[in-house]
Amino acid sequence: MATEAVEIRPSGTATGWHYPGWWVVAAGFVIFFFSFGGPTYSMSLLYNEVIAEFGWTRAQATGIYAWKGITGAVVAILVIGPAVQRFGLKPVFLTVLTLQALGFFTLLNVSSIGTYFLAGFLIGLGQGAVLLCIKLLVARWFIRNVGFAGAMALVGSSAGGVVFPIAIAWLLPELGWRATYALIGVSILAISVPLVLFAKQNPTEEDLLPETVTAKGPPPAVGLVAAMRAADHRVGYAELVRKPMFWAIMIGIFIIAAVDQGLFQNMQLYFVQEVGLTRETAAWLLSLTAFIGLLAKFIAGKFFDVYSVKGIAAWYLMIAFMVLLAFTVSNLWTAIIFVCVLGLAHGGLVCEGPVLAKHVFGPSNMDKVLPIVTGCFALGSSAGPIVLASIFDRTGHYNFGFALFTGLALLAAFLLTWIVRPLYRDRLRAATQTATAGS
Repeated sequence: MATEAVEIRPSGTATGWHYPGWWVVAAGFVIFFFSFGGPTYSMSLLYNEVIAEFGWTRAQATGIYAWKGITGAVVAILVIGPAVQRFGLKPVFLTVLTLQALGFFTLLNVSSIGTYFLAGFLIGLGQGAVLLCIKLLVARWFIRNVGFAGAMALVGSSAGGVVFPIAIAWLLPELGWRATYALIGVSILAISVPLVLFAKQNPTEEDLLPETVTAKGPPPAVGLVAAMRAADHRVGYAELVRKPMFWAIMIGIFIIAAVDQGLFQNMQLYFVQEVGLTRETAAWLLSLTAFIGLLAKFIAGKFFDVYSVKGIAAWYLMIAFMVLLAFTVSNLWTAIIFVCVLGLAHGGLVCEGPVLAKHVFGPSNMDKVLPIVTGCFALGSSAGPIVLASIFDRTGHYNFGFALFTGLALLAAFLLTWIVRPLYRDRLRAATQTATAGS
């Protein structure tokens, strides 16, 4: 991997909240706010606008999310990992942010389904990779708290989801949907790009020592570096794809992303056109979902750190329950109950990717595994909304789609429960206990 300039001095024995990795988490929070939370949570507000202007079907209106997701998946799986290993994380990060901003500027010129999908293509080139780049950046700095640290950065996405829907619902009548969404591109260039320029990308092994064992007590001995290396087994792509656990993770991630985003991206259409809520009320419910998701990320991150793979499988069961609850929505109060559960279940997702990649395969394989995990998540995210919308277009209701998605979420939980084990985490625990006992 290319070495990059170091912007701050090595951390030495800084521990607790003085550990410099937390500054990286803070930068990730802000980048997620503008570059992921805003685009993700506000995209569903666009669908009613383009249907009203162009007369498109629901599948066509939500198709921009499919183009965005498919593009992000291909880039994450085939491009980002090799590019990061060759050029370094920072140049790749800056490139994808610029492409994402360009996608939002393209919405200014939408006059047909082709230019509409082109905007989704460009947004997808950036957004899926932005998610991956932040995950890689934060995961490099954490071992013991990789789930919690990732969750804290991802809270920026939920915070963006709280603010952006309300702001966009307010701006739409004033500026129109084209100019309103172009402002997201402006915020990415003005805020996210400078933060990437100043964030330290690559911690040394000595930087990571305070994050290897419990934060209580004296700083850990340098001898733990050998224990960390012993637990970390580097494998090639050919060996990875022969492991059943690898495929169980990828299939499970794809399925759960399809279920989650399928429901999430169709909710504005469901609330406005089926339940009969106003656009403003639906936007307020979207912000409530994001606010609950903000809190859920803290819970999920710590939960995944403690319970690892089994904890993630349990969260997938909650997704299944969330889909079942969608059957009950018929008025404002049932909608509020539903979005509370939706916010909790949806908010905990995305945190699981770095935990699965690191707990199962180890740090030395993160640059290989995490891009594929993120790509599978993006593929599932792109497939779910258009599948659920297409089922509605064919049947005139969501009932069959909700039932199908419930079964798929249960399948994803089954795959993680019975096939996947946290191999690296177990080896690391054994190695560090031996090293600290002998020091």
